[in-house]
Amino acid sequence: MQKRQVAVLDVGSSCVTAVVGERGLNKTFIIKGESSFNYEGFAGGEFLDVDSLKSAVLSAVKFLKKTLRFGFNVVYVGVPGAFTEVMVKDSQISFQKKKRITDEDVDTLFDAAFVLQNSKYTLINRSAIVYELDDYRRLANPVGQVSEVLKGKLSFVLCRNYFLDIIRTALKMGGVNNVEFVSSSLAQAMFLVNAETRDRIAEIVDVGYISTTYTLVQGDGILYQKSFDYGGGYITAALTERLETDFETAETLKRKINLSRISNHALDIIDDDKGKYYSVEEIKATIKTSLDDLCENISLAIEESGYAIPEYVPLMVTGGGIALIRGAKEHVSSRLNNVVEILTPSIPLSEKPTSSSVLSLLDLAIEQNS
Repeated sequence: MQKRQVAVLDVGSSCVTAVVGERGLNKTFIIKGESSFNYEGFAGGEFLDVDSLKSAVLSAVKFLKKTLRFGFNVVYVGVPGAFTEVMVKDSQISFQKKKRITDEDVDTLFDAAFVLQNSKYTLINRSAIVYELDDYRRLANPVGQVSEVLKGKLSFVLCRNYFLDIIRTALKMGGVNNVEFVSSSLAQAMFLVNAETRDRIAEIVDVGYISTTYTLVQGDGILYQKSFDYGGGYITAALTERLETDFETAETLKRKINLSRISNHALDIIDDDKGKYYSVEEIKATIKTSLDDLCENISLAIEESGYAIPEYVPLMVTGGGIALIRGAKEHVSSRLNNVVEILTPSIPLSEKPTSSSVLSLLDLAIEQNS
């Protein structure tokens, strides 16, 4: 039996990544093709250049069609947190007598909790934080259980039609009409964080190039989410200004420095046959100041969530914004007075924070097609 391949588009804050893959052994993946296409990105919940985005999407579609020679039925598109809103609702339904709960009963519970009334948004995901039965048992899946009452704390992810319309238009230009939009943050939570950890509560910070999303997760749903404009590109820009150098050199410096290492030597960068020397301490100070700005935004997001996060809960950082800066994890941990862990896929040869989003979307797409 031929394995079912899926097509995924991951819309990041600096590039669109197209992936074709299928399920491998032990929940791994067989990647048939992957390619990224740069565009101008987004800030403030708006694309900086819609034409450059559409061009990137069209290039991604051409890549998908070339990779999937026999075509594909649907393209799964990950929606960044900057274009979504999360709503949490309590719901309850009662039966005339005790009965065995079915999938249809769960659908009724969700339908009773939420009716979309804002024409600027579309519902893209709904999932449960926790269910409760008439004997006060709390569980992740009530189907098959016997109860007279079914309660649920439910999470709904809404996507701005602004994002949907632009992406749909670009995909149609490439001949793709069947699209499924899914929350990138929810996909990451379900794929990267095990169920036991999620059942307690989990904090995920996805730091991208321009945008960062803080997500508070419990069970199979998002409790709270906030996105803000600050990422790895801001750190590079700060280095460019402070060191009076070009963006490419600043990016190289950022990746080469180690914030935790004590050194009095200059960092040597070769450029156009000339040796250029930069102060290590100046580079460190600039990066640390930028990380402090990032931490202030994270602290504000945590405060605005309204949830009291237990001290033992680590802050799990993923994405390519800061995870590749050596010593950044330790600085952020010290600044926030919290344990910080780098969150990566538990897949051999793919244990990189930069792969978190696209592999999470691939996993979700495969599950929905299995």
